[in-house]
Amino acid sequence: MVQLKKKLVVVLAFTFLFAGEVNANPAGSGKDAPAIIADVFICRPLGLMALTGGSALYVLTLPFTVPAKGKEAAKRTLVLFPYHYTFTRQLGEFHDDDL
Repeated sequence: MVQLKKKLVVVLAFTFLFAGEVNANPAGSGKDAPAIIADVFICRPLGLMALTGGSALYVLTLPFTVPAKGKEAAKRTLVLFPYHYTFTRQLGEFHDDDL
């Protein structure tokens, strides 16, 4: 019974993790299924890990970046780029000019 609960928690965690802001792939965009599958199962989780690590690093480096007036550049590099890559680009599209 305990193992069933653990498995259910893991499945629910992954469901909520990927149920967030995932853009639909518009019809006729030319993206193929393997690219979308690789994006969902490899790139998005790596992007989420980069966002988490970058956010932690951003907070740790704030005492050094604020006096050097580099807070905005650090935020853009460590937080905003991984966020955009993980949550706002379309599925299967690995190069986005908005970055």
